[in-house]
Amino acid sequence: MTQDRSAKSPLALGTARLDWRDGVPCSADFGDIYFSPKGGLDEARHVFLDGIGGAGVWQGRPRFTVGELGFGTGLNVLALWNSWRRTAPADARLHVVSVEGFPLEPVDLADAHAGFPELAPLAAELRAAYPRRVPGFHRLRLDGGRIALTLLFGPAAEMLEKLAARVDAWFLDGFAPRRNPAMWTDAVFRQVARLSAPGARVATFSAAGAVRRGLAAAGFAMAKRPGFAGKLECLAGRFDAALMDDGGAPWYAAPPPLGPGATVAVIGGGIAGRAAARALAQEGFRPTPFDTGDPSAQPERVLISPRLAGPDDAYGRFMAQAFLQAEGQGGLPPASGALHLPPDGEAARLQDFAARLGWDGGLAQTVDGKAASDLAGIKTPRGGMWYPAARFVSPAAVLPMETRSTRVVSLAPAGPGWWVGLKDGGTETFDAVVLAAGPWSGALVPGGIPGLRANRGQLCHLPATAASARLRLPVSFGGHLTPLTGAGGEAVHVLGSSYRRWDLAGQGDGWRGLDTGDMASALDGLAGVFPDLAAAWRTAPLKGWAGLRATTADHLPFVGPLADVAGYEAAYADLHHGRRGDWPTAPYQQNVFVLSGLGSRGYQTAFLGAEVLASLMAGAPSPVDREVATALHPARMLIRHLRRPPEKRGREV
Repeated sequence: MTQDRSAKSPLALGTARLDWRDGVPCSADFGDIYFSPKGGLDEARHVFLDGIGGAGVWQGRPRFTVGELGFGTGLNVLALWNSWRRTAPADARLHVVSVEGFPLEPVDLADAHAGFPELAPLAAELRAAYPRRVPGFHRLRLDGGRIALTLLFGPAAEMLEKLAARVDAWFLDGFAPRRNPAMWTDAVFRQVARLSAPGARVATFSAAGAVRRGLAAAGFAMAKRPGFAGKLECLAGRFDAALMDDGGAPWYAAPPPLGPGATVAVIGGGIAGRAAARALAQEGFRPTPFDTGDPSAQPERVLISPRLAGPDDAYGRFMAQAFLQAEGQGGLPPASGALHLPPDGEAARLQDFAARLGWDGGLAQTVDGKAASDLAGIKTPRGGMWYPAARFVSPAAVLPMETRSTRVVSLAPAGPGWWVGLKDGGTETFDAVVLAAGPWSGALVPGGIPGLRANRGQLCHLPATAASARLRLPVSFGGHLTPLTGAGGEAVHVLGSSYRRWDLAGQGDGWRGLDTGDMASALDGLAGVFPDLAAAWRTAPLKGWAGLRATTADHLPFVGPLADVAGYEAAYADLHHGRRGDWPTAPYQQNVFVLSGLGSRGYQTAFLGAEVLASLMAGAPSPVDREVATALHPARMLIRHLRRPPEKRGREV
């Protein structure tokens, strides 16, 4: 059940305190029950499922979205899931968005679910996917990916305002209005209306006059119906008002969604392409991933570790959520932890970021010099940040996938879709294309991808010494050093990484060879924290890995529809004069999308980026807040360019 209270930080969460009465959980904070003692599952079916029209409401709907205020124990979601999976076609997809200001602990969920053996398999799957109690957006995949559950942990009005979605039916199930009035406000009802699709259904256990009048004022035609188990009445209704404008900029408007079962050519066989293909398949599309033939920008093993930044900007929230999304993938090895040694005084700022994100010590904590040395196994020059949940992963092991090894050499419009030209001379047609080939992503489309850059990165493989062999975990310090690992088929330390702009057109394939200067620079950085190790490795043979990464100027990936550059320049030529009310809708290249610019944290960001992309292509609820979605848009660099007066634009976007 949700509530709205003022927060100490932008992303503060409440802590649910429970009392149990005859097997029914009750909120000690609000003095109200989570479900009826006369049958919680029967109540969910009567009030909410029947209130929105029963299973017939999603028949003939290949995609259906339900919004909920008050996740609570998840009982309504479980009842919905149980009914939908028995009655919906196998190729249908269900999205559920549920808001919760006081998330329960997993042990409390288990206790609450124990009274409903009929739901036991579904409840166990839900609990296994249940996220950390961290404020913000959380995207879960259930039922083999057919169900996407987006949990919004935070105050109802605030979280709804951040959401981008078109909801077909609503469950309003917060605590009773007299006990939690802040969740039943006109501001909340306006957000419910803003997010509603035409004809959206709404159901609630409440029959309070203020609730009925508030929903009616927001555009819902409401009616009373019999309540559950002796309760006289509850409410149900339909959204009869016009579709509401979300107030977003037209140059970032979402394109029309693709139809169910659309075929998608995913160009790129690395972590971005693999993550995109999986997310698209889960949304009911038919992706075909093509390996470009260019070396992957990912080495064979990568470290996923938090990148802390402030929660007030989109970058900080995206990186925090991306880490949690990557951490939630199945098949990961146990966490090994990682140590970050920032400059003196910087750890306190990072800890403040962690606290304001709502992260606990299981995700981030400060350590002094002695604790850092004990963790590392070798003496460190100072303390820093300890990330217990960091771990090494093999991208290929986590995302095994067959890719087409035939190289894509051309794209050409084919009606609403695309001809994909292959190196062997063949062609195939697809409804849509996803460009996920790292720095090569824009090579096949007119105008390329404005703002996409290529950066060369090098990792050095170094032999063990008596001292280095004692290193227990990865340490970052500007660069990074790993403990002994099996990279390159032998036990070595990995030192990295270099970051050097690369001009694909002017510098060609010179990035492939290892560079002694990059190794010397990496050792110089290491000398600032472990001078003895750096000195011992000055004469080590040059071994390692080099690759190109796709980057952007603001360090956020490009995720979304691809701009028609000439169309944007014509439509928004006078954007530098300021906003007006009649700007045309964004001119995109039809059914071409981008997932690129992931930089050196491709594994960490690919999974969330892929969810954002697949949801956008399906017209489904976004798994990130609206500000973050805008900050990821592939046209953002082009728009920033067009906002400048022509004489100040320069040549590079």
